[in-house]
Amino acid sequence: MLKTARFGAGYAAAVFVGVMGIWATFEVTDAFTYGRLPRFMLFPGSILPVLRLALEILPVALLLAAPFTLLATWVLLRMRWNRWWHFAIAGAACPLSGIALLQLATWGRFFNQNEASMAMSLAPTGMICAIIYRWVALPQTGGLAR
Repeated sequence: MLKTARFGAGYAAAVFVGVMGIWATFEVTDAFTYGRLPRFMLFPGSILPVLRLALEILPVALLLAAPFTLLATWVLLRMRWNRWWHFAIAGAACPLSGIALLQLATWGRFFNQNEASMAMSLAPTGMICAIIYRWVALPQTGGLAR
């Protein structure tokens, strides 16, 4: 029961950090594109609506991230790859798989830009999320020590 709770808590924490990381990544790219400061630089006035939005879309994000997370976790644990960098590599692939699933679910109407470049810009967020997930879900294997 405790192990399942750790996996659930790790998953929820990772997805929340992922949603916030995606927002921050988009803010930074918009700042370069439009020549303005990212909204998180204007803290706390603009971060509170973003937190509210993140909590509103969290259930959808949890559902969208679940297939890849379950598959990746199953493969990593089955292969006995439980070090932090194994999860980081799997997490880097997560944005690409998430964007592909979202494109399939919306018949290609969700994104109107280059999905591959977007996935590459979100790869660091995926890596951080996977490390957080591993750190919370599998603390008995040494956390981030390995």
